[in-house]
Amino acid sequence: MTLTKLNQQLRRELIDLGCSLEQAANDVLDITKDCKDIDVAAVLKLIAKLYEDADRLAALADEIRDGKVTRTKPE
Repeated sequence: MTLTKLNQQLRRELIDLGCSLEQAANDVLDITKDCKDIDVAAVLKLIAKLYEDADRLAALADEIRDGKVTRTKPE
């Protein structure tokens, strides 16, 4: 199924957002590796949330690719 230009754009936006979230999670992990005075559980919870959100965005992008979600122009 060929995606409309609007759906292609939406899918790219979601994929980009997901990649940004994953990069943010990696950055937080890298920053905290050298810190001694941090609450490790809180940081890991934050990182898990970032990855969870990135996975949700990837799932939405897949739904767009599969034609289950579409974007239309406002009337």
